[in-house]
Amino acid sequence: MIKVAVIGAGIIGVCTAHFLRKDGYDVTLYDQNEPGTQASFGNAGLFASHECVTANSPHLWKNLPSMLVSKNGPLVIDWFYVVTHLPWAIRFLRNCTSARAEHIAKSLSSFSSQASLAYEEIFDDVDVSNNIVYKEPIFLYESKELFEQNQYAFNLRKKYDVQFVVINKEDIAKIEPDLEPIYYNGVVFRGESFTNSPLEITQKIFNNFIKNDGHFIKIKIKSIAQKDNSLFLKYEEKEQQFDKIVVAAGAWSNMLARTIGDNFPLDTERGYHIVFENNNNLLTHPVGWAKTGFYMTPMKDGIRVAGTVEIAGLNKPMNKNMLSMIEKTARRILPQLGKVKSEWMGFRPTLPDSLPVIGESQKCKNVYYAFGHQHLGLSLAAITGKVIQSLIEKKNTNINIDALNPYRF
Repeated sequence: MIKVAVIGAGIIGVCTAHFLRKDGYDVTLYDQNEPGTQASFGNAGLFASHECVTANSPHLWKNLPSMLVSKNGPLVIDWFYVVTHLPWAIRFLRNCTSARAEHIAKSLSSFSSQASLAYEEIFDDVDVSNNIVYKEPIFLYESKELFEQNQYAFNLRKKYDVQFVVINKEDIAKIEPDLEPIYYNGVVFRGESFTNSPLEITQKIFNNFIKNDGHFIKIKIKSIAQKDNSLFLKYEEKEQQFDKIVVAAGAWSNMLARTIGDNFPLDTERGYHIVFENNNNLLTHPVGWAKTGFYMTPMKDGIRVAGTVEIAGLNKPMNKNMLSMIEKTARRILPQLGKVKSEWMGFRPTLPDSLPVIGESQKCKNVYYAFGHQHLGLSLAAITGKVIQSLIEKKNTNINIDALNPYRF
Protein backbone atom coordinates (compact mmCIF):
# COMPACT_ATOMS: atom_id res chain seq x y z
CA MET A 1 0.00 0.00 0.00
CA ILE A 2 1.31 3.45 -0.95
CA LYS A 3 2.22 5.49 2.13
CA VAL A 4 1.26 9.18 2.18
CA ALA A 5 2.04 11.79 4.83
CA VAL A 6 -0.16 14.88 5.11
CA ILE A 7 1.48 17.65 7.13
CA GLY A 8 -1.11 19.93 8.71
CA ALA A 9 -4.36 18.91 10.42
CA GLY A 10 -6.39 21.99 9.65
CA ILE A 11 -9.48 21.71 7.48
CA ILE A 12 -7.42 21.49 4.25
CA GLY A 13 -5.12 18.75 5.54
CA VAL A 14 -8.01 16.81 7.06
CA CYS A 15 -10.08 16.95 3.84
CA THR A 16 -7.03 15.88 1.83
CA ALA A 17 -6.38 12.98 4.20
CA HIS A 18 -10.05 11.96 3.92
CA PHE A 19 -10.00 11.68 0.14
CA LEU A 20 -6.65 9.88 0.03
CA ARG A 21 -7.60 7.34 2.69
CA LYS A 22 -10.93 6.69 1.00
CA ASP A 23 -9.00 5.96 -2.19
CA GLY A 24 -6.97 3.27 -0.46
CA TYR A 25 -3.75 5.04 0.49
CA ASP A 26 -2.06 4.42 3.84
CA VAL A 27 -2.32 7.98 5.19
CA THR A 28 -0.67 9.52 8.25
CA LEU A 29 -1.67 13.03 9.29
CA TYR A 30 0.87 15.13 11.23
CA ASP A 31 0.40 18.28 13.28
CA GLN A 32 1.93 19.70 16.44
CA ASN A 33 -1.57 20.76 17.54
CA GLU A 34 -4.90 18.98 17.82
CA PRO A 35 -6.83 18.81 14.51
CA GLY A 36 -8.77 21.92 13.58
CA THR A 37 -7.61 24.06 16.49
CA GLN A 38 -5.58 26.71 14.67
CA ALA A 39 -6.64 28.95 11.73
CA SER A 40 -9.40 26.48 10.84
CA PHE A 41 -10.94 27.04 14.25
CA GLY A 42 -11.31 30.81 14.20
CA ASN A 43 -13.02 31.70 10.93
CA ALA A 44 -16.48 33.22 10.41
CA GLY A 45 -17.92 29.86 9.35
CA LEU A 46 -19.05 30.81 5.83
CA PHE A 47 -18.88 28.51 2.83
CA ALA A 48 -18.19 31.59 0.74
CA SER A 49 -18.31 30.87 -2.98
CA HIS A 50 -19.00 34.59 -3.54
CA GLU A 51 -15.51 35.53 -2.40
CA CYS A 52 -13.85 35.65 -5.79
CA VAL A 53 -12.96 39.31 -5.15
CA THR A 54 -9.86 39.72 -3.00
CA ALA A 55 -7.88 42.58 -1.49
CA ASN A 56 -5.97 42.85 -4.79
CA SER A 57 -8.14 45.67 -6.12
CA PRO A 58 -7.13 48.50 -8.44
CA HIS A 59 -9.05 50.78 -6.05
CA LEU A 60 -6.62 49.95 -3.27
CA TRP A 61 -4.26 52.62 -4.58
CA LYS A 62 -6.85 55.34 -3.94
CA ASN A 63 -7.52 54.08 -0.42
CA LEU A 64 -3.88 53.38 0.41
CA PRO A 65 -3.09 56.71 2.15
CA SER A 66 -5.91 56.28 4.67
CA MET A 67 -5.11 52.60 5.13
CA LEU A 68 -1.52 53.44 5.98
CA VAL A 69 -2.55 55.19 9.17
CA SER A 70 -5.80 53.40 9.99
CA LYS A 71 -6.05 51.49 13.25
CA ASN A 72 -9.76 50.72 12.92
CA GLY A 73 -10.33 49.61 9.32
CA PRO A 74 -10.60 46.16 7.74
CA LEU A 75 -6.85 46.25 7.04
CA VAL A 76 -4.25 47.28 9.63
CA ILE A 77 -0.57 47.30 8.72
CA ASP A 78 2.50 47.11 10.93
CA TRP A 79 4.80 49.22 8.80
CA PHE A 80 7.98 48.13 10.50
CA TYR A 81 7.09 44.56 9.55
CA VAL A 82 6.14 45.52 5.98
CA VAL A 83 9.38 47.46 5.43
CA THR A 84 11.36 44.40 6.50
CA HIS A 85 9.27 42.31 4.07
CA LEU A 86 9.24 44.81 1.22
CA PRO A 87 9.59 42.31 -1.67
CA TRP A 88 6.30 40.66 -0.65
CA ALA A 89 4.54 44.03 -0.38
CA ILE A 90 5.77 45.06 -3.84
CA ARG A 91 4.53 41.79 -5.34
CA PHE A 92 1.16 42.32 -3.67
CA LEU A 93 0.82 45.84 -5.08
CA ARG A 94 1.77 44.62 -8.55
CA ASN A 95 -1.30 42.40 -8.36
CA CYS A 96 -3.54 45.41 -7.65
CA THR A 97 -4.36 46.24 -11.26
CA SER A 98 -7.62 45.73 -13.14
CA ALA A 99 -6.09 43.00 -15.30
CA ARG A 100 -4.70 41.11 -12.32
CA ALA A 101 -7.89 41.53 -10.27
CA GLU A 102 -9.89 40.03 -13.15
CA HIS A 103 -7.43 37.14 -13.45
CA ILE A 104 -7.63 36.45 -9.72
CA ALA A 105 -11.44 36.60 -9.66
CA LYS A 106 -11.70 34.30 -12.68
CA SER A 107 -9.25 31.82 -11.16
CA LEU A 108 -10.96 31.74 -7.77
CA SER A 109 -14.39 31.49 -9.35
CA SER A 110 -13.29 28.56 -11.50
CA PHE A 111 -11.66 26.76 -8.60
CA SER A 112 -14.57 27.27 -6.22
CA SER A 113 -17.20 26.25 -8.77
CA GLN A 114 -17.04 22.64 -7.61
CA ALA A 115 -16.33 23.30 -3.95
CA SER A 116 -19.86 22.36 -2.86
CA LEU A 117 -19.78 19.10 -4.83
CA ALA A 118 -16.49 18.13 -3.19
CA TYR A 119 -17.95 18.78 0.25
CA GLU A 120 -21.03 16.74 -0.65
CA GLU A 121 -18.73 13.76 -1.27
CA ILE A 122 -17.30 14.12 2.22
CA PHE A 123 -20.68 14.73 3.84
CA ASP A 124 -21.99 11.53 2.28
CA ASP A 125 -19.56 9.78 4.65
CA VAL A 126 -19.61 12.21 7.58
CA ASP A 127 -22.79 13.34 9.33
CA VAL A 128 -22.58 17.11 9.76
CA SER A 129 -26.31 17.76 9.60
CA ASN A 130 -26.22 19.47 13.00
CA ASN A 131 -23.44 21.79 11.87
CA ILE A 132 -24.59 23.16 8.50
CA VAL A 133 -27.10 26.03 8.48
CA TYR A 134 -28.78 26.98 5.22
CA LYS A 135 -29.15 30.69 5.86
CA GLU A 136 -27.68 33.10 3.33
CA PRO A 137 -25.15 35.72 4.48
CA ILE A 138 -26.08 39.41 4.41
CA PHE A 139 -23.41 42.05 3.85
CA LEU A 140 -24.31 45.54 5.07
CA TYR A 141 -23.20 48.97 3.95
CA GLU A 142 -23.32 51.88 6.35
CA SER A 143 -23.72 54.55 3.68
CA LYS A 144 -24.62 55.08 0.04
CA GLU A 145 -21.06 56.26 -0.59
CA LEU A 146 -19.56 53.02 0.77
CA PHE A 147 -22.01 50.94 -1.26
CA GLU A 148 -21.14 52.80 -4.46
CA GLN A 149 -17.43 52.38 -3.79
CA ASN A 150 -18.00 48.63 -4.02
CA GLN A 151 -19.52 48.66 -7.51
CA TYR A 152 -16.28 47.34 -8.99
CA ALA A 153 -16.49 44.24 -6.78
CA PHE A 154 -20.19 43.77 -7.63
CA ASN A 155 -19.43 43.94 -11.35
CA LEU A 156 -16.66 41.35 -11.02
CA ARG A 157 -18.97 39.01 -9.14
CA LYS A 158 -21.67 39.41 -11.78
CA LYS A 159 -19.15 38.64 -14.50
CA TYR A 160 -18.28 35.35 -12.83
CA ASP A 161 -21.88 34.33 -12.05
CA VAL A 162 -21.95 35.01 -8.32
CA GLN A 163 -25.63 35.13 -7.36
CA PHE A 164 -26.61 38.05 -5.14
CA VAL A 165 -29.38 40.59 -4.66
CA VAL A 166 -29.32 44.09 -3.21
CA ILE A 167 -31.87 44.60 -0.44
CA ASN A 168 -33.08 47.81 1.16
CA LYS A 169 -33.23 48.93 4.76
CA GLU A 170 -36.79 47.73 5.29
CA ASP A 171 -36.01 44.22 4.01
CA ILE A 172 -32.96 43.97 6.25
CA ALA A 173 -35.04 44.93 9.30
CA LYS A 174 -37.53 42.18 8.51
CA ILE A 175 -34.80 39.54 8.21
CA GLU A 176 -32.74 40.62 11.25
CA PRO A 177 -34.93 42.87 13.44
CA ASP A 178 -32.41 43.11 16.31
CA LEU A 179 -29.85 44.96 14.20
CA GLU A 180 -29.56 48.67 14.93
CA PRO A 181 -30.82 50.40 11.73
CA ILE A 182 -27.59 52.29 11.08
CA TYR A 183 -27.11 50.68 7.67
CA TYR A 184 -27.96 52.08 4.24
CA ASN A 185 -28.60 48.81 2.42
CA GLY A 186 -27.17 45.33 2.01
CA VAL A 187 -26.41 42.40 -0.27
CA VAL A 188 -27.64 38.83 0.15
CA PHE A 189 -25.46 36.11 -1.39
CA ARG A 190 -27.79 33.50 -2.79
CA GLY A 191 -27.50 29.77 -2.23
CA GLU A 192 -24.80 29.96 0.42
CA SER A 193 -24.62 28.41 3.87
CA PHE A 194 -22.49 28.45 7.01
CA THR A 195 -21.38 26.21 9.84
CA ASN A 196 -22.26 26.81 13.46
CA SER A 197 -18.95 25.21 14.50
CA PRO A 198 -15.90 25.17 12.21
CA LEU A 199 -14.07 23.10 14.83
CA GLU A 200 -16.74 20.38 14.91
CA ILE A 201 -16.78 20.16 11.10
CA THR A 202 -13.02 19.54 11.01
CA GLN A 203 -13.09 17.14 13.93
CA LYS A 204 -15.94 15.07 12.49
CA ILE A 205 -14.09 14.64 9.19
CA PHE A 206 -10.95 13.79 11.17
CA ASN A 207 -12.76 11.25 13.36
CA ASN A 208 -14.15 9.55 10.27
CA PHE A 209 -10.61 9.41 8.84
CA ILE A 210 -9.34 7.73 12.02
CA LYS A 211 -12.31 5.33 12.09
CA ASN A 212 -11.33 4.23 8.58
CA ASP A 213 -7.77 3.33 9.64
CA GLY A 214 -6.13 6.68 9.05
CA HIS A 215 -3.29 7.63 11.41
CA PHE A 216 -2.52 10.82 13.32
CA ILE A 217 0.74 11.76 15.04
CA LYS A 218 0.82 14.90 17.13
CA ILE A 219 4.31 16.23 16.57
CA LYS A 220 6.16 19.07 14.85
CA ILE A 221 7.78 18.11 11.56
CA LYS A 222 11.23 19.66 11.23
CA SER A 223 12.05 18.92 7.60
CA ILE A 224 11.50 16.84 4.48
CA ALA A 225 14.41 14.93 2.94
CA GLN A 226 14.98 12.89 -0.18
CA LYS A 227 17.45 10.00 -0.23
CA ASP A 228 17.88 7.63 -3.15
CA ASN A 229 14.44 8.49 -4.57
CA SER A 230 12.79 7.93 -1.18
CA LEU A 231 11.09 10.62 0.90
CA PHE A 232 11.55 11.09 4.63
CA LEU A 233 9.93 13.22 7.29
CA LYS A 234 12.23 14.28 10.10
CA TYR A 235 10.97 15.02 13.61
CA GLU A 236 12.69 14.99 16.98
CA GLU A 237 15.55 12.54 16.45
CA LYS A 238 13.57 10.28 14.14
CA GLU A 239 12.70 9.99 10.50
CA GLN A 240 9.88 8.21 8.72
CA GLN A 241 9.80 7.08 5.11
CA PHE A 242 6.88 7.84 2.76
CA ASP A 243 6.04 7.46 -0.91
CA LYS A 244 4.18 10.77 -1.15
CA ILE A 245 4.06 13.87 1.06
CA VAL A 246 1.46 16.67 1.10
CA VAL A 247 2.39 19.98 2.71
CA ALA A 248 -0.78 21.63 4.03
CA ALA A 249 0.69 23.39 7.04
CA GLY A 250 -0.88 26.79 6.51
CA ALA A 251 1.29 29.76 7.43
CA TRP A 252 4.18 27.43 8.30
CA SER A 253 4.24 25.61 4.94
CA ASN A 254 7.11 27.53 3.39
CA MET A 255 9.40 26.61 6.27
CA LEU A 256 9.01 22.98 5.18
CA ALA A 257 9.23 23.83 1.47
CA ARG A 258 12.62 25.45 2.06
CA THR A 259 14.01 22.19 3.42
CA ILE A 260 13.77 20.66 -0.09
CA GLY A 261 14.96 23.75 -1.94
CA ASP A 262 11.66 25.48 -2.71
CA ASN A 263 10.86 29.00 -1.55
CA PHE A 264 7.49 30.71 -2.01
CA PRO A 265 6.41 34.28 -1.15
CA LEU A 266 4.15 33.10 1.66
CA ASP A 267 3.19 35.52 4.40
CA THR A 268 0.38 35.67 6.90
CA GLU A 269 -2.78 37.66 7.55
CA ARG A 270 -3.56 37.86 11.23
CA GLY A 271 -7.30 37.40 11.69
CA TYR A 272 -9.26 38.06 14.90
CA HIS A 273 -12.53 37.04 16.45
CA ILE A 274 -14.58 37.67 19.56
CA VAL A 275 -17.36 35.37 20.77
CA PHE A 276 -20.27 37.05 22.58
CA GLU A 277 -22.99 35.42 24.61
CA ASN A 278 -26.14 34.99 22.53
CA ASN A 279 -28.87 34.67 25.13
CA ASN A 280 -31.74 35.91 22.97
CA ASN A 281 -30.98 34.36 19.56
CA LEU A 282 -30.18 37.80 18.19
CA LEU A 283 -29.13 36.67 14.71
CA THR A 284 -30.29 33.97 12.32
CA HIS A 285 -27.98 34.80 9.39
CA PRO A 286 -24.30 35.71 9.14
CA VAL A 287 -24.19 39.51 8.92
CA GLY A 288 -21.19 41.28 7.42
CA TRP A 289 -20.19 44.90 7.96
CA ALA A 290 -18.38 46.42 4.97
CA LYS A 291 -16.62 49.21 6.83
CA THR A 292 -14.68 46.85 9.09
CA GLY A 293 -14.66 43.71 6.96
CA PHE A 294 -16.01 41.31 9.56
CA TYR A 295 -18.95 38.93 9.84
CA MET A 296 -21.17 38.32 12.85
CA THR A 297 -22.18 34.65 12.76
CA PRO A 298 -24.57 32.82 15.09
CA MET A 299 -22.69 29.75 16.30
CA LYS A 300 -23.19 27.05 18.90
CA ASP A 301 -21.08 28.84 21.49
CA GLY A 302 -22.45 32.34 20.84
CA ILE A 303 -22.23 35.07 18.23
CA ARG A 304 -18.79 35.06 16.67
CA VAL A 305 -17.56 38.34 15.19
CA ALA A 306 -14.69 37.34 12.93
CA GLY A 307 -12.61 38.88 10.19
CA THR A 308 -10.33 41.88 9.65
CA VAL A 309 -6.77 41.67 8.36
CA GLU A 310 -3.61 42.68 10.17
CA ILE A 311 -0.25 42.46 8.38
CA ALA A 312 2.24 41.97 11.20
CA GLY A 313 3.79 38.51 10.88
CA LEU A 314 3.81 35.44 13.11
CA ASN A 315 5.61 36.75 16.17
CA LYS A 316 3.96 40.00 17.25
CA PRO A 317 1.55 39.70 20.22
CA MET A 318 -2.21 39.95 19.79
CA ASN A 319 -3.28 43.50 18.92
CA LYS A 320 -5.74 44.63 21.60
CA ASN A 321 -6.71 47.65 19.48
CA MET A 322 -8.11 45.28 16.86
CA LEU A 323 -10.17 43.46 19.46
CA SER A 324 -11.41 46.74 20.91
CA MET A 325 -12.47 47.95 17.46
CA ILE A 326 -14.31 44.69 16.77
CA GLU A 327 -16.17 44.80 20.08
CA LYS A 328 -17.15 48.48 19.85
CA THR A 329 -18.37 48.16 16.27
CA ALA A 330 -20.25 44.91 16.90
CA ARG A 331 -22.08 46.43 19.90
CA ARG A 332 -22.96 49.46 17.81
CA ILE A 333 -24.55 47.23 15.16
CA LEU A 334 -26.10 44.76 17.58
CA PRO A 335 -26.63 46.58 20.90
CA GLN A 336 -28.11 43.57 22.71
CA LEU A 337 -24.92 41.50 22.42
CA GLY A 338 -24.09 39.68 25.63
CA LYS A 339 -20.81 39.44 27.50
CA VAL A 340 -17.54 38.59 25.79
CA LYS A 341 -16.89 34.86 26.17
CA SER A 342 -13.56 34.58 24.36
CA GLU A 343 -11.05 36.34 22.11
CA TRP A 344 -8.85 34.78 19.45
CA MET A 345 -6.18 35.54 16.88
CA GLY A 346 -4.97 33.22 14.14
CA PHE A 347 -2.73 33.20 11.09
CA ARG A 348 -4.14 32.94 7.57
CA PRO A 349 -1.52 31.93 4.99
CA THR A 350 -1.44 34.41 2.13
CA LEU A 351 0.42 34.92 -1.12
CA PRO A 352 0.84 38.20 -3.04
CA ASP A 353 -1.89 37.37 -5.57
CA SER A 354 -4.34 36.03 -2.96
CA LEU A 355 -4.46 32.64 -4.71
CA PRO A 356 -3.41 29.38 -3.06
CA VAL A 357 -0.47 27.22 -4.07
CA ILE A 358 -1.62 23.80 -5.28
CA GLY A 359 0.66 21.43 -7.17
CA GLU A 360 3.68 19.16 -7.14
CA SER A 361 7.16 20.31 -6.20
CA GLN A 362 9.65 20.65 -9.05
CA LYS A 363 12.52 20.31 -6.61
CA CYS A 364 11.40 17.07 -5.02
CA LYS A 365 9.18 14.64 -6.89
CA ASN A 366 6.12 13.29 -5.02
CA VAL A 367 5.92 16.25 -2.65
CA TYR A 368 2.70 18.20 -3.13
CA TYR A 369 1.69 21.65 -1.89
CA ALA A 370 -1.74 22.80 -0.70
CA PHE A 371 -1.56 26.09 1.17
CA GLY A 372 -2.09 29.85 0.95
CA HIS A 373 -5.91 29.93 0.99
CA GLN A 374 -6.14 33.15 3.07
CA HIS A 375 -9.63 33.42 4.60
CA LEU A 376 -11.04 30.84 2.16
CA GLY A 377 -9.59 27.74 3.77
CA LEU A 378 -12.96 26.44 4.93
CA SER A 379 -14.64 27.25 1.61
CA LEU A 380 -11.97 25.63 -0.56
CA ALA A 381 -10.74 22.78 1.65
CA ALA A 382 -12.74 19.94 0.10
CA ILE A 383 -12.03 20.86 -3.51
CA THR A 384 -8.35 21.30 -2.63
CA GLY A 385 -8.25 17.79 -1.15
CA LYS A 386 -10.01 16.43 -4.23
CA VAL A 387 -7.52 18.08 -6.58
CA ILE A 388 -4.52 16.84 -4.56
CA GLN A 389 -5.98 13.33 -4.76
CA SER A 390 -6.17 13.65 -8.57
CA LEU A 391 -2.61 14.98 -8.80
CA ILE A 392 -1.23 12.11 -6.73
CA GLU A 393 -3.10 9.60 -8.88
CA LYS A 394 -1.89 11.38 -12.04
CA LYS A 395 -5.49 11.74 -13.15
CA ASN A 396 -6.81 14.63 -15.18
CA THR A 397 -9.09 16.97 -13.30
CA ASN A 398 -11.77 19.00 -15.03
CA ILE A 399 -10.68 22.03 -12.97
CA ASN A 400 -8.06 24.31 -14.46
CA ILE A 401 -5.49 24.96 -11.73
CA ASP A 402 -2.82 26.60 -13.90
CA ALA A 403 -3.29 29.87 -11.98
CA LEU A 404 -2.48 28.04 -8.73
CA ASN A 405 0.85 26.67 -9.96
CA PRO A 406 3.44 26.93 -7.16
CA TYR A 407 6.01 28.34 -9.61
CA ARG A 408 3.94 31.20 -11.00
CA PHE A 409 5.87 33.82 -9.02
